[in-house]
This record gives sequence, structure tokens and C-alpha cells, in this order.
Amino acid sequence: MIAINADSITIDAQLAVIIDDDEKMRSFIASTLTPLGMRVESFEAAKEAFAALSLHHPAIIFLDIALVRSDAIDVLRGLGERHYDGVVQLISGGRPSLLDAVRRIGVRAGVKLATPLCKPFAREAIVQVIEELRSSPAIAPET
Repeated sequence: MIAINADSITIDAQLAVIIDDDEKMRSFIASTLTPLGMRVESFEAAKEAFAALSLHHPAIIFLDIALVRSDAIDVLRGLGERHYDGVVQLISGGRPSLLDAVRRIGVRAGVKLATPLCKPFAREAIVQVIEELRSSPAIAPET
């Protein structure tokens, strides 16, 4: 783990969190991340994820914008309030206009966002996201 800001928040460069109410999508993302050396925690709802985020600070959060029991906008606002300094990867199977609106809210909340992924996406898209994350000087794993 590495400290990345003055508030002493420690980002775990090997930890990814998935928040998606679709179990198959959580499994797909996790099965792609694990061979890349990432540890994965996955959650069906934001409430469960926020409880875990109080203990862990993942390098990346994969966030579905269309959660049944939660609201992705509330998640983004909550991450902004907590000064989360990792990256949020928005994912959606919905309208691009909705995805863009949620992305803008995340930006206003002060959350670092990767380029959104539209479902269905290939494993290679996830691999590329992790490669970009690892090349970021703020979140690159220690050597």
C-alpha cells in the first residue's frame, strides 16, 4: 500500500472494488482482475460497499450506474465527501446520455473517473483500465 496524499489516506494499489447488482457482471470483472494480481471485493449494493470502504481504500472502484437497491449518484457524492483518491470506473448498459450525466456529477463531486465502459465490454477493456491505472504515478504499485 502507498500513501498518496497529505491526509494520510492509503490507497491499496492491488485492491479493486466492484459495485454492481448483476452477479454475473461482478464475476466477469473479478475473473479478469484476479489474474492481473488484483484482490477483489465485490458488492451488490452501495451500503455494503461503503461499510468496507471505511476500512479499505481500493485503487479502483468499478461502479454500475444502474443499481437496483442503490443510487450511483449517491455513491459518487459519498466518495467525494470521503475524499476518495482512487479511480472510479463507471460501467453501464444504459443510454450513453445517462452515463454522461452521471459522469458529470462524479466530476463535480471531485471524484477521479476513468473513461466509462458501456456494457457489454471485453476483458481487454478491463485490462487496459488496470494498465492505465498502474501507469498513474499517484497509484502505481510500489516496487
